[in-house]
Amino acid sequence: MPHLIGFASTLLLLFVLAPPVHGQAFSDPDLSAPAWQAFEEAQAQAAEDDQFFLVDVYAEWCGWCRRLEREVYADDEVQAYLEQHFAATRLDFDATDRDVTFAGERFTMQRMAYLLGAQGVPTVAFLTPEGDYITHVPGFVERDDFLNVLRYIATEAYTEQSWEEFVAPEE
Repeated sequence: MPHLIGFASTLLLLFVLAPPVHGQAFSDPDLSAPAWQAFEEAQAQAAEDDQFFLVDVYAEWCGWCRRLEREVYADDEVQAYLEQHFAATRLDFDATDRDVTFAGERFTMQRMAYLLGAQGVPTVAFLTPEGDYITHVPGFVERDDFLNVLRYIATEAYTEQSWEEFVAPEE
């Protein structure tokens, strides 16, 4: 019994001393990752640098989220494009105990994810530099398709043409 008390005390100490997790890291620390920022920091950067605001909604248990990390976000071209045109953050879909501030109001990460259109994970939401909602993309998206989505948003083509027109092959 004393060894259980010692183990429980050590475990409790680890939880107390562990730094807070903000859902910014990848599940695989060896992967190259975009410059994820805390939600409020990315929001401020988007406004200050006139960049679009990308919100990646994920969950630790989500296999498709991990595939998105490995095959899309870890790609050098994707990272370079994100860095040039987007302020990027991540929201943990399951986080009901961590808050973010948006438009002067506080929301749990999960509630904010729902407000951005996420009904499941992964979901990627896009906002203007001013914080206006543009669209969201549910589910896993292949690298080349994801780059097209980024271009569609960053070039503001979404204001002039449909997605179908944007990706239609030129004749």
